[in-house]
Order: sequence, then C-alpha cells, then structure tokens
Amino acid sequence: MPQPLSIEPATGKSGRTLESILLAALHCYERFGLEQTSLEQVAEQAGMSRATVYRHAKNRRELLNKVFIRDAQKALEALSEAMQQYEKLPDIVMESTLFLNRRRHHADVQNLLDKQSGQIIESHGMPVELLRLFAEKTLREPYQKACANNELPDGLTLDILTDWLGRMMRSLLLEPPEFSRDEAAMRQYLRMVLLPIFNKH
Repeated sequence: MPQPLSIEPATGKSGRTLESILLAALHCYERFGLEQTSLEQVAEQAGMSRATVYRHAKNRRELLNKVFIRDAQKALEALSEAMQQYEKLPDIVMESTLFLNRRRHHADVQNLLDKQSGQIIESHGMPVELLRLFAEKTLREPYQKACANNELPDGLTLDILTDWLGRMMRSLLLEPPEFSRDEAAMRQYLRMVLLPIFNKH
C-alpha cells in the first residue's frame, strides 16, 4: 500500500540525503525528461548507491511526488509570508491562487512539466491529494476564523473547500488559461470562479 502524501519536511541526515537525491532528480529530468529518467540515473547523478535512493523512493512516481513535495514546501514558506497581510478567507483563497499562478512561471518543477507532452503531463502531473494538503495547510486557520464569525455558507466544510481548491489549482497548473500572465485578467477570472463559493444564500 502506498505511503500517504505529507508536506512536512524531512529533517536531519535523512533530510539532507533526500535533498541531494531530489536535486539530482531535477537535473536528470532536465537532461533526460520525466519519462526517461530512471532511479539508477538519479543515483549516479547524486553520487549514491541505488539502495540509498530506493530507501527514499521505491519507484519513479514516488520520486516525482517527493520532488513535487519539495517544491510545495518552498512555496508554502513564501506563501505564508505573503498572506500575512490578509485576514478574510475569500481574500486569502484569491491571493494565494494568484501567488501560485505567478510562481508557476518561475518554479523549476512547473517549467519541467511545461516542456512535456500532454500525455506525460496527465500521467506525471502534481497529484490532487498533494494540492489538497497544500490548500489545507494554507487555509485551516483562516477557515476556522471564518466559521467562528459565521461568515461561511452552510455545508462548506474545510474538506470540501480544500478538495475543490486543490482540483482548481491542478487545472490551472496543467492547462493555464491563455491570459494567465495577465494579472488583471486572472484576478477577474478568479473573482468569477472562486468567490461565488463563499456566497451565503
């Protein structure tokens, strides 16, 4: 049974070894492509034994997930700082989505995905579960505040919100609208598709 995804960072010697493996994986993805990169190539690039790499990732999909997780951890650090100026849950949902959209043009992992064919993107894209965890980590505290202030519509649970937002994020990452680099157009688009979920009827 596969291990459940987690976005908590590894620490200590194991964390340092994993970081070296993931940097090697990024190099190999750039050189060989996602589809062609093997764990053996990553081990050679990292200067480690295959057994060491296999202890951290049993297969290519698990390795790619960990590369995604590393990217998500870095994004969370930057996002947490950027969102400190916002208090209301709808504002945080809107601004965090815009933040990730801006970041996608500069993130190593997303740049790699953008170079792949559609079929590879579909099979190797960031898992919805990881994006849901990312959304939950970002939204848990403001969601609880919004609930306490009776600002949310009946039935909008944190699970529903984070699942929906995770799927929305994945869609925007894999198939961004043609105006994704236009901040004003993206803001208007997200205002129409994101904010209605918070309307109390």
